[in-house]
Amino acid sequence: MSESPKIAGAVEIYLVHQRLQPMSTRFARTTIAAAALLLILAPLTACKPANIFLEIDNKSGGTLHNVKLTFPGDHLIFRSLEDSTDTGTYRSFDGPGELAISYSTNDGQTHNSTGPQVTGNEKGQVTITISGSYANFDTKFDEAQQ
Repeated sequence: MSESPKIAGAVEIYLVHQRLQPMSTRFARTTIAAAALLLILAPLTACKPANIFLEIDNKSGGTLHNVKLTFPGDHLIFRSLEDSTDTGTYRSFDGPGELAISYSTNDGQTHNSTGPQVTGNEKGQVTITISGSYANFDTKFDEAQQ
């Protein structure tokens, strides 16, 4: 099926117009469209800043396995954590909830410990020290956030 001469002519005029259109005009339109898209999508990707430093310190005398630290909105998993080592990362709490940690020791026993309740507005540091079957949660939050 062939196009009518009027449609073919209109398409040709449009294509010629596109080629003759200054590059700066097309660039400006593209830039404005991209900026508008970013403004529309920005609220959808809004993330809470990582304002809590979470640290796990192994003082158990052996290697810990399947270490899972749970906090409101997320969790961290470490396959193993050698004795006398610690690991840490920045995260944020996504609302109120409880801190908890679970891990297995070399003898195959699984241990669970719960920590403090948090509001989700805290800023500061949480250090979890594991000593065998016991985990101690030490919090150091900014005064205004407690």
